Amino acid sequence: MALTLETARQCIARGIARAEALGFQVALAVVDETGHLVACERMNGALWVTPEIARGKANAAAAFRATTLDLEERFTRRALFAANVATLGSYQFVFGKGGVPVVEDGRIVGAVGVSGAVPAENDHTIADAAAGHPVITSAH
Repeated sequence: MALTLETARQCIARGIARAEALGFQVALAVVDETGHLVACERMNGALWVTPEIARGKANAAAAFRATTLDLEERFTRRALFAANVATLGSYQFVFGKGGVPVVEDGRIVGAVGVSGAVPAENDHTIADAAAGHPVITSAH
């Protein structure tokens, strides 16, 4: 089962609604399970760099099959490893709060990344809403 454009657009709509309710202008990026961009949107007023950061968070959540909230905590103790992974190949990973996997029928099919809601706990809140508050059963 692949993440569809329709699902990505639904994620973005939920994320924008949550961001507006909280009073933030953010960018949201949705990638499939292999990190390929499916959709991205930057709200009016969000910084120009936020789409790239959002995509990096989505890439990290999809690649590691975990929220970046969890990854940030995990990699705080392994900063050198995280720095090396962040620049692997052509993918860019951001391990800061704001990336959440998208789960369908118990399987991770992609991820949502959010950037622009400072402090970053708000990025996580918006990404979690965008992804539909998934239950993630396992992480690597």
